[in-house]
Amino acid sequence: MSEHYIDTTHGRLAFTDLGRSDVPVVLIHANSVCKESFETQIAELSRGRRVVAFDLPGHGASDDASDPRRTYSMSGYADALLEALGKMGVQRFVVVGHSLGGHVALEMIAAGAQVDGALIFGTPPVANNPEGLQAGFKPTPEMAYTGNAELLDEQVPMIVELALGAGARDDAFFINAVRRTHGVARQYMIEAAIAGHGSDQRRLAETSLVPLAIVNGQNDPVINLDYIDSLNYANIWEGAPKRVEGAGHALHRERPDEFNAVLLRFIDFVRDSKSVPVEGAVAD
Repeated sequence: MSEHYIDTTHGRLAFTDLGRSDVPVVLIHANSVCKESFETQIAELSRGRRVVAFDLPGHGASDDASDPRRTYSMSGYADALLEALGKMGVQRFVVVGHSLGGHVALEMIAAGAQVDGALIFGTPPVANNPEGLQAGFKPTPEMAYTGNAELLDEQVPMIVELALGAGARDDAFFINAVRRTHGVARQYMIEAAIAGHGSDQRRLAETSLVPLAIVNGQNDPVINLDYIDSLNYANIWEGAPKRVEGAGHALHRERPDEFNAVLLRFIDFVRDSKSVPVEGAVAD
């Protein structure tokens, strides 16, 4: 996977940029992993579309944040990626976010970015307060330390499994990715979420007209699927959130063929939708 770098005020970011199209698909990974978690989707999308996958600040091959308190939050990550995309000349895009990456995608919409459509998974759109977090997430032993700056050796493979599925638990590359992650990136992100920094993502989902696709694993141990299904979305794709049987939090890796089929269908919907302006067209 070819790697590029771009300097931002948050630090230097690493990214992959493959394929061609007018409107790229931007992939945003989960907490404590990296862009390579999307390797199957990158290979699929780059055949006929442009795909851009970033390492968030403090993750993967990106630099640690130059100002950690500024950057290590959902809205801070969104600001970093939007700055990078602007420097790359990308004004419009479809965004795909996994877990933390889905929250970052919603923050991009809240920031007024020209997002043609967003697909999120493992991401409950929650109100930005402790009650909202409790409504959208299930308490699990792993969740108790995903916000820890320091991890015990035995906790590292648990983080990998939580994010990427049981098949990745002992994968040396992702074990190293979790160990590489700037510890305070986890700590400060959780602290910012509890403190209510960023947008009210529940309200955003219930008011934004940006096409929103939500697809989750039926057995996701982290998120409250009934809560997600209960929201009154303003523009939910195909009428409701979707569930895929036999998958957990790592839907894109546990059921890649099914996930990719849904993803491609959504991208085609966004491209063909009359609500999406044609690049360079003059509005009526």
